[in-house]
Amino acid sequence: MTDDAPDTMTIADGPDDAVAADPRPLLLIVDDEAEILVALEDLFEDDYRVFTASSGKAGLALIAEGYDFAVILSDQRMPEMPGNQFLAQARAGCRAETMLLTGYADLSAVISAVNDGAIGGYVHKPWEPDALRAMVGAAADRFRLRTALSFEQAVFAGLSERSTAAISVIDATGRIVRSNGRPFESPVEAEDGALLAQGEYQESEALRLGRDGVERWIRTRRIPFTADGSGAHLLRIESDETERKRTEQALHQSEKLRALGTLAGGIAHDFNNLLAAVLGNLELATRAGVGGAADPERLARFLHNATEAARRGTALTQRLLSFSRQRDLAAETFAPGDALRAIEDLVVRSMAGRVAVRYAIADDLWPIHADRGQFELALVNLCINARDAMPEGGDVVLTAANAGAGQVPDGLAPGDYLRIAVTDQGVGMSEAVRQRVYEPFFTTKAPGEGTGLGLPMVHAMAEAAGGTSAIDSVLGEGTTVTLWLPRAGADGSQAAAPDVGDAEGERLRVLLSEDDAEVRSVVAAYLADLGHAVVSVESGARALAVLAEDARFDALVTDYAMPGMSGMELARQVRASWPDIAVLLVTGFAEVGADAADVTVITKPFSRGDLQRWLCEATAKVVVA
Repeated sequence: MTDDAPDTMTIADGPDDAVAADPRPLLLIVDDEAEILVALEDLFEDDYRVFTASSGKAGLALIAEGYDFAVILSDQRMPEMPGNQFLAQARAGCRAETMLLTGYADLSAVISAVNDGAIGGYVHKPWEPDALRAMVGAAADRFRLRTALSFEQAVFAGLSERSTAAISVIDATGRIVRSNGRPFESPVEAEDGALLAQGEYQESEALRLGRDGVERWIRTRRIPFTADGSGAHLLRIESDETERKRTEQALHQSEKLRALGTLAGGIAHDFNNLLAAVLGNLELATRAGVGGAADPERLARFLHNATEAARRGTALTQRLLSFSRQRDLAAETFAPGDALRAIEDLVVRSMAGRVAVRYAIADDLWPIHADRGQFELALVNLCINARDAMPEGGDVVLTAANAGAGQVPDGLAPGDYLRIAVTDQGVGMSEAVRQRVYEPFFTTKAPGEGTGLGLPMVHAMAEAAGGTSAIDSVLGEGTTVTLWLPRAGADGSQAAAPDVGDAEGERLRVLLSEDDAEVRSVVAAYLADLGHAVVSVESGARALAVLAEDARFDALVTDYAMPGMSGMELARQVRASWPDIAVLLVTGFAEVGADAADVTVITKPFSRGDLQRWLCEATAKVVVA
């Protein structure tokens, strides 16, 4: 050992980029004797990236460069700076495990190194190679474990502190042992304990009343895990998904509006045809009845033709209202055949007379569990896409059939599925385009002609139902889009209107409130023809005035949309003040909302028989109550 030896530092095996690429831990050896450095480097170079320095000052300079040393092995007796002082300063600048190497039985120096340098061990010179390798190896393992633990703690801290979700760790007793401080919208529940016992991951999403009294969509993820020495725990993450749900609903509605825009031309053409049929047959009926010499059969035929044309218009209007309405996305079990037939008019009209649509729908389709509105929108969008792919015209084929085990594509869970396919004979698509069609906002259509959301939403609907979608296409030959939707376990048939027949029934005293004079006249005539006593008024306020003078009415028939006081407001006041009066709400809208849950609703237009059936249903509610 010489006091005037120059400070030196070396990095074994090359430059910094090689150090970064080498997975071996970094070892720094500090000793003022060159022979010792060479011997130690030879001892450790197979298992470590070895750095050497001939003084504490040179060792600190290496640490200052940012090398992440796992272990620092330092001599004690060195000029300028002894090992214990060097290690104390080294620990301030790095995370390394430290060890002291000394050839002197200097107990005070060792104690100082333990107190000041926080060393993990010390070794006497001369050393026993295997023992020294074992001690350095144990120190490197401690460094690795501390690093891994620090990383996991940083991940959890970052997730907890920066996340807007409520995150907690719950033990087997239901006690929250760690939390980011954000309160749950619901307390720790019994199912948390059940999941801990099962060890199964669970994810759920539900509409809940928040602490501020506002309803929110809350997504809850429960992740069981076992910590060594601490037993089973549950990581619970609760996030507010209200804005995401609103965005999904807005996108869903925008796609409906785009589809309706496409339908507008064909629907206007169809309505003109229907109006021509209605007006033409009514004119012929009028001419046939003039002069009192009418042919009863000929007159009846003209009236029947006008009525049928009007009914077709009514059915198409109802389809449009039902399809376009804003509604919460919610899965239900339903019969897919009924849904496909319900949108048949919309699909045909969307072809604008250029493309023929052929249906091949099996009669025995299994029920499915999905959002019906999304399902209908998906099929309309697929048919519109097929039409757009055939600018010169052609055929669109919509098929639906059951697919049992062995008929479904790879990747789906075993079981029974419904297979629905839309096939066109159009331009097809290249493989590059096919690979991207599920990307949101990707479209090959001209600006303003497509949003790029249709196929992604079709695919999302299928996946949300537990199935998938697939696209087969050949450039220049056409495309087939197939939906695979799992069979539901329950009957999907829909409830029908009350079947009380068209009998005359009990004679009732009815109060009719309708602001449209022509409609009021027709409904009053229906009621009178059915044998009921009718008092007609033009507003909700007038109806209340009549009831205040004479409340001896069996039923109120009121329009939903009226100026001043709506039919729903009138119904609520009548139900509150005269609970024995049945209420029948008449509307031209697709739906009137949750407020009408306890009120019988009939949609315009309706026949005399429809009015009688629903009036009987309304009075039956009052009798039951």
